[in-house]
Amino acid sequence: MRFSATYFHNFRNIQHERREWPQGFNLITGPNGAGKTNFLEGLNLISGWGPLERNTRIASLVRWKDDGREERASLWGRVSGEEDADIFASLSVRCSLKIGEGGTDATTMRGRIPVLSWLSGHASILRGGASNRRALLDRVGALVSPSYAARLHDYRYALRQKTALLRKSYNPAIADRVMIPLGSWLWAAREEITRMIGNALREFADLTPRPVDLSFARGGGGLEDNPATDFRRGLVLNRDRERASRIPLVGPQRDDVRISCGSRDAAVALSRGQSRRTASALILASALVVERRLGRKPILVFDELASELDSEGRSSTIDALMRTGCQIFAASTDPIPAAGVELHRMISGKFL
Repeated sequence: MRFSATYFHNFRNIQHERREWPQGFNLITGPNGAGKTNFLEGLNLISGWGPLERNTRIASLVRWKDDGREERASLWGRVSGEEDADIFASLSVRCSLKIGEGGTDATTMRGRIPVLSWLSGHASILRGGASNRRALLDRVGALVSPSYAARLHDYRYALRQKTALLRKSYNPAIADRVMIPLGSWLWAAREEITRMIGNALREFADLTPRPVDLSFARGGGGLEDNPATDFRRGLVLNRDRERASRIPLVGPQRDDVRISCGSRDAAVALSRGQSRRTASALILASALVVERRLGRKPILVFDELASELDSEGRSSTIDALMRTGCQIFAASTDPIPAAGVELHRMISGKFL
């Protein structure tokens, strides 16, 4: 899939302009505050992923008039490739999505227009906390499994209910009964996604300075093969600790993906530049998993792609990205001179 054209109206600081996009590597450059990340956020929204920050109010994305009145923002994109369609997002208090003339939901939009975006520093997949690695699994899961996002949403709701019960020193058994089937399903799905990414990672061995292995670690589990049995046993073993700490200690909210080089944690074994190249390889492997499952090439979106990469790492990363055949949108404060990269300069929300 690819975006052949976009037009954003009243969205953040982006100027009203129809923009045509080529198939390959589109690098958006400009100073800080130019609107680069805002434009990438627009791609994220129109493809069904929502704002970059999880708790962002949709209304805050709409540009306000000088008299303080709030207007509606609209995002339009034309996609082509495995499917030709016009897609729309209308923003006011909520975000409404359309494909052609018909309304649609985020799950359907993501499946038909697959976009993998990494807009907060993808090197954090290795060097950051476990939440960054869970985010990798959740992005892939939401694309390859129609029910993944819904089950994750339901699990998070049950998790909030259990947390509230624990904080009030109430028995959380009623929440546990809801969490066990949802949590064990997510464990099985995340284990399978980890396996698929690990297998696909072999296709990008030139980006990883050493062989990299992935293994999934269940949060508060790992003592039983069967996920549901393991979840129940984890709850029994951690019951007193949960009541003392007043937070749930078993479940997908505590999962992690162990990324290792031999016997060492990759974040320790690799330099920062090597970690970023390896993170890029993990994202490309994730894109390959999506393509194999959906039969559609995902559109890849990156923020500050070139930071922490030396010239050799930058060159090898760009070469690997272009080999995928995916359309790529990347933002960088400085231009990246490389064959095949289309430069689009931006200042004050306007493309020059």
